[in-house]
Formats: sequence, structure tokens, C-alpha cells
Amino acid sequence: MKRFLMTLFVASLFMATSAQAASGKLYFSGNAGLTLTDDMDLPGLNLSFSPGFNIGGAVGYDFGQFRAEGEITYRSTDLDEANGIAVTVDSDVSALSFMANGYYDHEMGNSPVTPYVGFGMGVVDSDLNITGATVGSETNFAYQFMLGVGFEVTPNVVLTGGYRYFGVADSVVPNSHELVFGGRFMF
Repeated sequence: MKRFLMTLFVASLFMATSAQAASGKLYFSGNAGLTLTDDMDLPGLNLSFSPGFNIGGAVGYDFGQFRAEGEITYRSTDLDEANGIAVTVDSDVSALSFMANGYYDHEMGNSPVTPYVGFGMGVVDSDLNITGATVGSETNFAYQFMLGVGFEVTPNVVLTGGYRYFGVADSVVPNSHELVFGGRFMF
């Protein structure tokens, strides 16, 4: 199933880039940021996590006010407490997501500042690691909401900063709130 979903994701990237409009631009983006993971309440167990990180990249197409992209992002956060007791062994949750995203850019005349809002969905492959060994692994449906601002440095370079809510359906992997900073480079 994982291979099928990854093949579908890669195929959608190629289809999106081959359907280019004359007025749009192909782009690559990269970003990194802070991940704040929600606490988890499991039967008889409450888990809390330290702040973690995220790093990702995307290939997309800018149609003007609308953008479509395929994104790959890695996230990691350490387990901090279990039932209010500090975790002393090396434990973390890591996740690799494959998302298809859509954005609306609210252009403001000749201003170099452009607010954006976006939504994405795809799959996430998550691992729970304790003292370096993977003790749990699963693949689930994931979704995300993005809100932020882009600052045009040149006609082909846009710096970005924003907030992202990343959710995972039917999983022991917690949802997260992320601050993300990066850039978009047009071809």
C-alpha cells in the first residue's frame, strides 16, 4: 500500500508540472521550523512531548493567485513525560509525510507582501523509537491547514513564514502545530 501511495504521489507531481499554463511558473520550495506536538491521552497513559523540528521541500506550479504542489516533510519530536513523570530513556516520534497542497495567494497590488492560505492532504509514515529502536510504525491519512505570508525579494524568489496545523487520522501519532520559515524559487 505504501508503494502504491508513493507512486500515486510522484505521478501527480509529474502531471501537475506537465499541465503548465503560459502565465504561470514552476517552483521549488524549501522550509524548516519548530514543531509543537499535542499531548496524547491513551487509555491509562498521558504523553507529552518536547518541542521538535520539521524540514521539508516541495515542487509546485504557481498559476497566479492559486498554487498546487507536492510536498515531502520530515518531523521529529522527543517524548518528554509519560503520566507526568519525566521520560529518562531516549524516545521520540518521527514522521515522513507526502502531501498534495493547494494555496490561495491574496495579492495586494504592487506590495511585495502576499498573505496565503492553504490546505493539503496525503499520507504520513510514522515511527515511535525508544533507545534507538523502532517499536511502532504505521502509515495513515494526514491533512494540514496553512496560513502565512510571502515576501517577494525578486520576481523569482519569495521568502515565506507561516503557521501549519498538521493532523493525522486514526493514529497513535499526535497532531502538531508548526511554525515554518523558508523560500520559494521560481523557474
